[in-house]
Amino acid sequence: MRYSAEHKAKNHERILSTAARSFREHGGDTSGIGTVMSKVGLQKGGFYRHFESKDDLFVEAVARALEETGRSMEEHAKSAPQGQALRAIIERYLSVGHANSPGSGCVRAALGAEIARKPVVVRRRIEVLLRAYRERLAPFMPGKTLEKRVENCGLLFSGMAGVLMMVRVMTDGERREHTLVEAQKMFLKCFGEE
Repeated sequence: MRYSAEHKAKNHERILSTAARSFREHGGDTSGIGTVMSKVGLQKGGFYRHFESKDDLFVEAVARALEETGRSMEEHAKSAPQGQALRAIIERYLSVGHANSPGSGCVRAALGAEIARKPVVVRRRIEVLLRAYRERLAPFMPGKTLEKRVENCGLLFSGMAGVLMMVRVMTDGERREHTLVEAQKMFLKCFGEE
């Protein structure tokens, strides 16, 4: 049976949206093609009508996750009081809510180690996406030049992703919250002034 281009586009969107969340919640290796396709109610064999490989789906899912979190961070920063955009970004990122929601949160914190093990060609594609993410948030970063703001954004988010990843390992709720608050203070001190 042949499906319309609109039907195929809707299914592609459903697969991508499900994969972006599932990969962040469970890992890309754990959330296999069969798992993702089953979650959207499609047969595993139909996957290759939408993507050339699981790596292609992985890169597109990372792109989707970066778009979602980038949009959210940008909106949060823009809605902050004058001069408080960076504080708003740091406090939002290093929040209990973000720590408790890996499926809708930062892809670096959720999949960083897994991305590092991907083939070079996949990592290169993801590097391009991460550069675009840093450029998107660069206006809210300290630095006299665009390049310095992009660099600071990369350093800040890499550090915060590490903190978030380790907080997710902790089982003690009070310790998790304390660590997030202390990390907020540290990053504000380090990046709050140029």
